[in-house]
Amino acid sequence: MYINQDSRGLPIGSSAAEKTRSLVADGATIISGNEFVPNMVCVVNNGAFGAAAYCYDEQEYLAFDYADGREKTWLQYEHAKDLAK
Repeated sequence: MYINQDSRGLPIGSSAAEKTRSLVADGATIISGNEFVPNMVCVVNNGAFGAAAYCYDEQEYLAFDYADGREKTWLQYEHAKDLAK
């Protein structure tokens, strides 16, 4: 499940940096990502584009929490569940 807009319905951009900036501006907090927490989002840098993935449970968190060479930024975002599609 991915997030492509903020809580006001505005697009959050296409790069990982744009997505991170937009979500933080909308109230997200950058966290360590060392453990699963509710409302967790992993912003992944896929090169040409970024993805803001909602980690809705611990299994989904573990699916993103592995060393695959991609830069990842972990966020806690209160609107994650409502916006993820």
